[in-house]
Amino acid sequence: MSGRQFRNRRSTEHQSISPARCAWQLLRDLNVQSIPVQPREIAEELQIVVWEREMDNRYDGCLMQVGGAWGILLNSLIQSQSRKNFTIAHELGHYKLDGIGKSQHRCLRDDLRAFSSHQLEEQRANQFAVELLMPAPIFKADVVEYPDVGLSAIDNLAAKYATSLTSTAIRYTRLSQHICAIVCSENGRIKYFAYSDGFRRNCDCYLVKNRPLHPDSLALKLTESRSNEIEELNGEVPLSHWCQTGAKHTLIEHSRRLPRMKQVISFLWLHAA
Repeated sequence: MSGRQFRNRRSTEHQSISPARCAWQLLRDLNVQSIPVQPREIAEELQIVVWEREMDNRYDGCLMQVGGAWGILLNSLIQSQSRKNFTIAHELGHYKLDGIGKSQHRCLRDDLRAFSSHQLEEQRANQFAVELLMPAPIFKADVVEYPDVGLSAIDNLAAKYATSLTSTAIRYTRLSQHICAIVCSENGRIKYFAYSDGFRRNCDCYLVKNRPLHPDSLALKLTESRSNEIEELNGEVPLSHWCQTGAKHTLIEHSRRLPRMKQVISFLWLHAA
């Protein structure tokens, strides 16, 4: 077998590894039991050096191999500690999942968006990072401790896990037993969304990417508001404000402005279904 054939086979084998299982195994191997998980400490245990340096602002991080040593380079322009944590965890995902296929991974900021990336390797590294920082069994148990549903519970979980509001909201929603979704909008249009299994199975719940926000949605009111004093709105709105449906259901919409990203994040809960 040639060296190229061997590398291709190893690459295929690594692509078959579940990112979640790989993250769980790493936590078990290193006996990590405390929350929040500290990805810098995990990198140190793996003898991976983490350092910060100013990079092109399109990039958040880079995993690289120099000689026989591995390192993670963080963009020093990143100010949020939660975003630094996610970037390190993401690069650890490349280290554990991609094997010897590449000696360097330069990761664009858009690749590390918690919603999705168009690149399979980046999607898998994101899945690894989410599972490493917010392990599903522990996260699900913690959700039960917060009786409120929506952004207030997500705020508490983000603080506990040292993760961003957006990534925590997606994790919370995807693991939720409720019929709910989290939507990110920008410039008056739906940019990304994630939803629970209950939302996906409900035939009246259907979100469309790039769809303009409904004129009476709370999210659009925040988008168009000229007052910086109004940061969030919470209330009951028709389901048809968000989903393409003729059903007369209503849902709870809790929308919050994200000024730094010039976006609005909305938690949608079909509570009466």
